[in-house]
Amino acid sequence: MPNPPAVLMVELVMSIDRMIQSAQSAKQAQSHLQIPGEWPAQVVLGHVSQVDEQVWVPRIVQMCQALADGAQPPSFPWWEPDADATFARFSEMSLEEASAQAMSARTALLTLVKDLTPEQWGASAVHETFGTIDIAGLIIQILTHDEEHRASLV
Repeated sequence: MPNPPAVLMVELVMSIDRMIQSAQSAKQAQSHLQIPGEWPAQVVLGHVSQVDEQVWVPRIVQMCQALADGAQPPSFPWWEPDADATFARFSEMSLEEASAQAMSARTALLTLVKDLTPEQWGASAVHETFGTIDIAGLIIQILTHDEEHRASLV
C-alpha cells in the first residue's frame, strides 16, 4: 500500500525537525572537533536547504507541468549543488541561521505539495538513478537524502 500524501507531508516536517535537532546536538557535543573532510552542522543544513530549493521543488514543478501539458514525463540526471560552493556559503553561518534557512526551504516544499491533487501526486519522471518515479516516490527519496545527511550529525 503506498504512503498517503498526508503521511508523507508529516514525515517531511518531522525529518527536517530531526535534522535540526541532530545538528544542534552535534554542535554541542563536538564543537571543539574539526574532522577533516566532514561538513560542520550548519553546512549540512545549508546543503539540505539548497537541495530542497534547487532540486526537489523545481523537479516537482516540472513533473506537474508535464502532466498538465500532456507531455512526456521529464528526465532527470543525478545533480546536487556544488559541494565547495555550499561549504563556502554556509561554513561561517550560525547554526541558528542555517536551521532557519533549512526550515524555510522545507516549508516552501510543503507549501508546494500540500495543494497537489490526487492526479498530480501521480505525475511522474524518469530519474537516471531512481528510474520511473512519481511525486510520492520522490518524497521518499527526499526523506532518504535527509537521513543520509542526518547520519553524519549523530
